[in-house]
Amino acid sequence: MLNIRNLAVCGALVMAMSGAANAQILKQAADNVKPEISVRGGGMLTPRFGGLAGIDFAVPTISLSNGWQGRLDADVIFKANFAGVNTIIPVTIDQIMYTPSVGGHTIYYGAGVGAVLGGSAKLDGKLILGTELTSKLGAEANVHFTTNNTLVTVLVRLHL
Repeated sequence: MLNIRNLAVCGALVMAMSGAANAQILKQAADNVKPEISVRGGGMLTPRFGGLAGIDFAVPTISLSNGWQGRLDADVIFKANFAGVNTIIPVTIDQIMYTPSVGGHTIYYGAGVGAVLGGSAKLDGKLILGTELTSKLGAEANVHFTTNNTLVTVLVRLHL
């Protein structure tokens, strides 16, 4: 009986130490992932003109295939006037592919899915095309497809 108790205690200690080691490995992995953050500014061109301010977070651990990188985008579009709503907030989870540098500029493209908030939420599909102008500045165009409208936005991204 004493041997079974010792075995149980030893097993519990091994499991606890193993869990602590796994937690430490996960913490180290999380510390090594430092997502890039960019602030965004620009405008909506269609279906109406409006200003745009937002933020995006690179999330490299969200990837659907080799070479693709995840990104979370959130923008506030002012004076959108969709059915009386003056401000809308598109929020999307995107997959981005970066091409090799062409003429000193990296070009990227991708797609995303999310929602347009403000009034009643609407499903949002998005296409992305952009370029890195410098190490701290990029330019991007987005086309959002919602149930009622197609929104075209252009913006600059300042990488923090």
